[in-house]
Amino acid sequence: MNHKPIDYSIWNFEGIGKNINGFFNATEKKLWDIALPYQDKRDDIGHAENVTYFALKLVDYLKADREIIIPAALLHDIGWSQLSGINKDFYASLGTDSELELRLKHQKKGVRLATKLLQKIKYSEEYIPHILEIISQHDTRKGFYSEEDGIMRDADKLWRFTLPCWHILMNKIKMSPKEASEKHFSYINKPGYFYSDAAKEIARIELENTIEFYQKKKYNTIRK
Repeated sequence: MNHKPIDYSIWNFEGIGKNINGFFNATEKKLWDIALPYQDKRDDIGHAENVTYFALKLVDYLKADREIIIPAALLHDIGWSQLSGINKDFYASLGTDSELELRLKHQKKGVRLATKLLQKIKYSEEYIPHILEIISQHDTRKGFYSEEDGIMRDADKLWRFTLPCWHILMNKIKMSPKEASEKHFSYINKPGYFYSDAAKEIARIELENTIEFYQKKKYNTIRK
């Protein structure tokens, strides 16, 4: 694996797919387009695109099942769009019982909405149950029930090592750069945190890259 980190000097932070559209096949592009209105409703602009970007990388590195992993990645958080007031409630809930309640709700609603969108584009029926199973517990399942589940959830966690997430940590959670770097470096080798060794290596590379860009501020404007 020869992973090159994101170049934030040219990365598009709008979260509309400009960074990944060229990697989609026709079916994936169709699914991305119909899911786009439901993305990033936790006030985490670019999250869906970043997760899908890392899923595409991991599928390539590990030669895993693209037909399950990529749809699960781009649909995994659409359930947040079905909850009212989430921008205010979620970050205020961190570390409380309410956080788990919200995560369970968004998973349940995400499965319902993902089912509709997959059926709308007539996605292959043989893959849909596996996609929905991943979405159903992607934030709350203990351990990994399949390779596809592990890889998709690795991609989701890799978002935390990116510059857009760094801005959320600094501006919404009020974490210092030192606290954020120490916390996230500790995640890399935490038992059970990542499914694949490839994700651990990507996390290390991306976190070092994020810290460098954040310190130098050589990147396009990110909405705070």
